[in-house]
Amino acid sequence: MAPDARGDLLYVALSTTDRLAVIDVSGGPARPLVELPMCGFPDALAPLPGGGVVVACRFDPGLRVVTRVEGALAKDRFHVRVVDAGPEHGHRGIAVDRDGRFAYVASPPRGGVKVVDLSDRPRPPDFTATGVFPGALRLLAADPRNGLTRDLLLVSNLIGHTVTVHEIRNDGGLSPALQTITTEAPVLDLAVVPAGSTTDDLCGALLLLTHEDRPLSRERFSVEGLDSVVLVLPRAKPDAALPFVDSGPGKRTAINLTERNREALVGLDAIAVEASTGRLALVGAGTDNVLVVPARTEALRSAPAIPVGANPSAVVFLPGGRVVTADRLSDTITFVPAPRATVATAGATSDHAVETLNLGIPERPRLTERGELLFFSRALVPNNVATGPLSIYTCAACHADGHIDGRRHPSKRNRFFSMTKTCRGLQGTEPFLSLGFPETFAAFADNIVGTHAQGRQEAPDTFDRYPVRLRVRVGTDWSEVTLSPDDVRAALAVYMARIPVEPSPFVAPGRLTLTEAERRGLRTFRESCGGCHRLAPATGKASVIRGKAVEPALLAGRLVLTSAGRHDVGTPVLGEGGNNPPSLRGAWAAAPYFSDGSAATLEDVIRRTVPGAFKIHAAENAKLAPAFSAAARADLLAFLRVF
Repeated sequence: MAPDARGDLLYVALSTTDRLAVIDVSGGPARPLVELPMCGFPDALAPLPGGGVVVACRFDPGLRVVTRVEGALAKDRFHVRVVDAGPEHGHRGIAVDRDGRFAYVASPPRGGVKVVDLSDRPRPPDFTATGVFPGALRLLAADPRNGLTRDLLLVSNLIGHTVTVHEIRNDGGLSPALQTITTEAPVLDLAVVPAGSTTDDLCGALLLLTHEDRPLSRERFSVEGLDSVVLVLPRAKPDAALPFVDSGPGKRTAINLTERNREALVGLDAIAVEASTGRLALVGAGTDNVLVVPARTEALRSAPAIPVGANPSAVVFLPGGRVVTADRLSDTITFVPAPRATVATAGATSDHAVETLNLGIPERPRLTERGELLFFSRALVPNNVATGPLSIYTCAACHADGHIDGRRHPSKRNRFFSMTKTCRGLQGTEPFLSLGFPETFAAFADNIVGTHAQGRQEAPDTFDRYPVRLRVRVGTDWSEVTLSPDDVRAALAVYMARIPVEPSPFVAPGRLTLTEAERRGLRTFRESCGGCHRLAPATGKASVIRGKAVEPALLAGRLVLTSAGRHDVGTPVLGEGGNNPPSLRGAWAAAPYFSDGSAATLEDVIRRTVPGAFKIHAAENAKLAPAFSAAARADLLAFLRVF
């Protein structure tokens, strides 16, 4: 979402319909004005200073610049133009400079930020490397009073677990990082609170929305270290070399919002700051609520949360103090009114009468839709608590957007640690996990519930056999459905079998054939890797795909690129005799690689691959002469990026 700079409109990305909704919020009840055809999966929006919005799409490389046309009819009131942002798509976060000249676009496939000229005579896009899988971006305006002589861009590198801080040069480009903040878990969103009231102890601070800043553990069976927290980094003194004071991992001030005195907030996917007051709005994506408070620690811990729609994934302030959430899994947006009265200690507003606006089909009655709600909601494990070291979380805490978090996760009793596996494109890849089991989606769903519900020690026979109550949208109202323990597993299994692979950002939408370099890489792959990573539509299929059918099947993500056997390839062995080969679907976005995360890039994977070696991927292989020529390595890399 993004509010128009003039304050009368709100832009909302309707991602799965490739459209942009424009909502009139100028007064009275909010009302939809128009839905504009946009591009493949609009994913991030940034307002233009003079009105309008810039749209970054996940499945289209070009940005869309939407500007207002004065005096036109509603359907003609907006002009849309395409701006070149380079050949790769897959864009995530976006920010626009104060003059509206440059857009800063998070590019996971490039591992950094593209600087895109929005003028009528643009220069080619510039690029600055920031880290692994950049996502959220925030601009911080220069403030000489606080020692900031230039605007800053803050970048959350999700899978790399870093936040990098870059100065914006006079020409709009970015400097190399002047500060790098390393966290234990991904930072889902971030914000800098304006310096202001001395009574608000968070003023001037950088707030990072993440999980606990310590390694995960299952030493006592249940998961520890996965609560939803706000890390607080104070603004440095004006003469300091770095803009924020960083005490380091495990030593920063951490406000745990799953251990609040009131309703928990689980899944801190988004934060907004009201520039004029410094008020904060934080969503609990897994608890379907929002917290609107002054920038005070005590308010975050004690103020009441406000129920909104299902899985709020974005939040903004509107002029006049209203807050809006985008509720992804109920196709709604929820308006929280400006405060009438403030409770002195907590900053809580009294009498919240929210307004809900449907922007799609809010009902989700099918089993797979109920499974999606479970995957992204703490309702899946309703009995879990955050007392002591225990954690409250959702599946999305480790599988953001159904993918990975770049962390090593513990097995029961910490017997071993292994990298997160993606939940995308699981259909046909059975058996699952590095251990090579479970072997069916039904067994996998049962395993998920059994390993993540708390209470095994107290009631080992019944702790994971509980009903789940889901809050669902019915027309213009809300209702509640109860799923039995078997229904919970069935819904989760059906949903997980349908999570799609994200199309490769290195392949133009609609392309059906490989390039010559990718084709050469395919030949090398078949000869050297195809035994474990089979070019088959499912692990249960005896034959692989050959001939002309291979290329379109690869590009459409229909081949599993794995097999059902266990192999000891030189990485830590987790199961009996070896590990199940991971599917290479979406390999472009799955760094770091191998079960222990010891290969940072696909280039590192190729460098460690020695066909015919006793252990084909052993770390010591990197010390040997390369098994592939430089040209063959480049071709293999090009091939591994296409699916």
